[in-house]
Amino acid sequence: MTTEQEVIALVAKKTGRPESSITPEKTFFQLGIDGDDAVELIAELCKRYQVPEEGIDLNKYLGPEGGGLFNHILFAMRRKDKPSQERKELRIGDLIKTAQEHRWFDAAV
Repeated sequence: MTTEQEVIALVAKKTGRPESSITPEKTFFQLGIDGDDAVELIAELCKRYQVPEEGIDLNKYLGPEGGGLFNHILFAMRRKDKPSQERKELRIGDLIKTAQEHRWFDAAV
């Protein structure tokens, strides 16, 4: 199984959607992934592919409903005095790239 297939299978398992409906181009919004569900999915991906959590700023992608314990612990320091910003689209392809490279896809190198 390729990394792409593994990530799609993980997303399908976490969302209850059929794998055939999940493509790299799909966004979290299109798949209805948000809040704690999104945080849990990303936490599982990081654990499974040994992706360091530092350098991940979920606030770029998830609204305040994406709180959860994982988000509060990892990102509390980054939220201080940060102005509100427009959310970027998070795509399944971004998760695939993260898994392949074992680092968050948009983290500074």
